[in-house]
Amino acid sequence: MATAPAPAACTAVAPPPADLAAWRTTDAAALTIGQPTTLTLTPAAATAFAITPDRAPAPGSFGGVVPLTVTTYGTYRVALSAGAWIDLIDPAKTSLKSVAHTEGPACSGIRKIVDFTLAPGRYTLQLSSAKAASIRVLVAPR
Repeated sequence: MATAPAPAACTAVAPPPADLAAWRTTDAAALTIGQPTTLTLTPAAATAFAITPDRAPAPGSFGGVVPLTVTTYGTYRVALSAGAWIDLIDPAKTSLKSVAHTEGPACSGIRKIVDFTLAPGRYTLQLSSAKAASIRVLVAPR
């Protein structure tokens, strides 16, 4: 079976989608709507997940759990700099179903985008199966 060719190396930085334009700004100290931040993850085997991840963490991978407060009803995009499994957990400790997902534009620095419909409240963003101990995250309204 033939393998797919490797993607071409980036020669220029592509812009993120308009609703994720903040991707290009400086990291915030904590995860806040509309502000990117780089999260330090822990080995998945040592991560205190809020709930069992929907997909079992890959051996040797990393994970993290961070709070997220939403003040306005709407669709929100979770953008990641690398591949990882995303569980967005509501206050009742239920993993929410995504309404859309896609890859980020080539050469934008965004690897994955997942959309969720959220009401005002406090949620938990849980990442698992990341291949590295840090990941950049942006949660923004669509």
